[in-house]
Amino acid sequence: MTIHTQTDPSLDSAQIVALAEAALADIAKVKASVGRVIFGQESVVEQTVIAILAGGHALLVGVPGLAKTLMVRSVAEAMRLQ
Repeated sequence: MTIHTQTDPSLDSAQIVALAEAALADIAKVKASVGRVIFGQESVVEQTVIAILAGGHALLVGVPGLAKTLMVRSVAEAMRLQ
């Protein structure tokens, strides 16, 4: 996954749009990758990715067997996190 850290104030609107589209494409790739492993949890996967990208925290709560740990591992692998 590409890390998007561009903060150059001299960017024109077309460049900003291109960077945003590239970021959205990367997010879609992460969600698709995790979706191959975790089924029926698209909203939770999306919210987890958002929490990570925002530098925030997430608490995953659910009954045993919902693949919470597998989902976190899959998201981390798809985002190439350690």
